[in-house]
Amino acid sequence: MKTYRLFRILPALLVATAAADTFELKDGTKLEGSILREEGANYILSVQITKSIKDERTVPKADVVKHTRERKDETEFEEISKLVPTPDLKSAEAYAADIRKVEGFLNRYPDSPRKKDAAKILDTLADELDVVREGGVKFEGKMISASERTPKAYGLDASIVARQFNDSASRNDFVGALRAWVKLETGFAGSKAYRENIPNALRVMKTYQGLVTSTLAGFDARTKERASGLAGMDTGDRARSEQAIKDEQNAYMARVTKEKAEGHKWLSLDPYVKQPLDETKRHLDSEIRRLSNLNLENAPKTEEIYEETYATLTREGATKPEIDAALSKAKGSSMPAPYLELLMKAAPAAPAP
Repeated sequence: MKTYRLFRILPALLVATAAADTFELKDGTKLEGSILREEGANYILSVQITKSIKDERTVPKADVVKHTRERKDETEFEEISKLVPTPDLKSAEAYAADIRKVEGFLNRYPDSPRKKDAAKILDTLADELDVVREGGVKFEGKMISASERTPKAYGLDASIVARQFNDSASRNDFVGALRAWVKLETGFAGSKAYRENIPNALRVMKTYQGLVTSTLAGFDARTKERASGLAGMDTGDRARSEQAIKDEQNAYMARVTKEKAEGHKWLSLDPYVKQPLDETKRHLDSEIRRLSNLNLENAPKTEEIYEETYATLTREGATKPEIDAALSKAKGSSMPAPYLELLMKAAPAAPAP
């Protein structure tokens, strides 16, 4: 009897969470793990089921059609390579963290065949970080210097967040899209990008509302089906599967707790955990009603005020009264502090008399 059978009830949990050798079997099964020992015609493998659970499997050598040994530098470089191209609106802190990852790789594997590729990634990250630290930003895949960004900084940054919202929505990443929408609405409510994307936000919310409603409607049947599948297993398999389910659910709840602590309104969802599903449904119902009845007649025009103020401050021959009046108007428009600071820096030290 072959003992490398995989539990069908939890297929996603059998992917190893750490790098390991890969064993491809005659029936197409792939196991990721390491050889503990050999017993005659069999391999005894240690296979990672979840982050905290390993299972010992006996696999006939004759059933192994391919054994690919792990190369740690290749495995780690695969993750490093995902750092570029960098996303829009990446912060200086995020750049610095990624640079440390690449430097760590180069320190651990100084003779790796991937050394040159890693060095190129490091150079790219360092060059872009210099631009960001000087006040620049990345948008639509291009680095925009501080001097290019400042004249339209408020509207440009709003457009970047709007792009993040729409990109996430196009991938059906509803949580990512709605989090970007919160950022756009709370930070850039006076932008054209916010006003133009309200219909898009409503479409995303209504689509997500339908999915969440459907998931809630099938909750009882889904949990019963899982319980039935567990009941049909033998004692050992059931115990391991129950522990795996418990570990995954604990990890999910820890993630939700962290998201709430970070102030996220839109939480990650699990089809087997009901409370976050209910919360999300309530939020969607409320937000759809609010946005559907939103009156934009008295909405702030922060983007226009920012650009008008910048133009006044940088106009040759602008007088002190003109500059003071422009800055006063900007301050009275509820403009976020970072953009007021940019305008203050743009003001001439010695206005025209």
